[in-house]
Amino acid sequence: MPDWVTHLGTTYIAAHTSLRLNQRLARWVDMRYLLLGALLPDATRFTIILVDILDCPAIPIFTYLIPFHSLLIVALLAGVIALLLPAVGMSSRRVFGLIMPGAALHMLLDDLEGPVGCGSTTFYPFYFGKPFNGWNSEGNFATFLLVVSAIALGVALSQRQLWPAFTLRLTRWRVLAAVFLLGVALVMPLCFRGWMIEQNAYYLGFVANPSAFEGQSVELCFSEVIAAAPVTIEEFDTPFVLQTSEAFTPGEWVSVAGIYQDGVIQPTVLIRHRGFSDVVLSVIAAVVFVLLVVDGRILKRLRWRSKQD
Repeated sequence: MPDWVTHLGTTYIAAHTSLRLNQRLARWVDMRYLLLGALLPDATRFTIILVDILDCPAIPIFTYLIPFHSLLIVALLAGVIALLLPAVGMSSRRVFGLIMPGAALHMLLDDLEGPVGCGSTTFYPFYFGKPFNGWNSEGNFATFLLVVSAIALGVALSQRQLWPAFTLRLTRWRVLAAVFLLGVALVMPLCFRGWMIEQNAYYLGFVANPSAFEGQSVELCFSEVIAAAPVTIEEFDTPFVLQTSEAFTPGEWVSVAGIYQDGVIQPTVLIRHRGFSDVVLSVIAAVVFVLLVVDGRILKRLRWRSKQD
């Protein structure tokens, strides 16, 4: 999936393009909620990485966390935010209507990336296939998109606006409705964990029972190389041998599509990745997001006080 710099930058570019084409939207659009929507599908992303580092049970944790990267769960979370944290003068309906386009663009970019598909939870829990197989995550187009996005965020920082302040609305009905939506968002993934394996989402069915896929096409994404001879990768705590003449070093990350035969994957597509280097970019993007969201008047007061001190 693209890093957060790309997600934030493309959302910012799309929003400004829309505003230039229809200036009447300027009264309705609050860029902060659009950018929040661009990050909300990855609410559990760093948790998944942390789970990998801590060596927790992979499939149970993954089948719970990955559904948060779906239109349904994101809509529930967006409803919670819209109910409790609208800006001054904004209705909850308007806040929700701004978060969801940002989230939809995020998922479109994720689904367009990667010649090896593996799967998608965009339309969870109804469909787990990847709608598109697109560009290489480290190819020329992805790099171009990253550079353009970084420039766009630089422009956004230089043109920060004084946004209406956020308000915390804690009326009884709003809190009850928000708790209900949050409860559904937290409980629903527990109900479909077995269903995801049955539907072979992200090839979980293959990992759980490889022998059932003998002679079939399989795909594994962002798997770690754990041995060089023979080349062995690990996905969801399960090792798989690759039949390849290429040399690999343990610690590398690959995506592979191929035929599973006699306990070995015979690759038809084999892609090396840069590991989790995009995490650094995403942390930078998170800082940029905070700077764009925080009220500029607060920052000016802090600067003024620092100068006095």
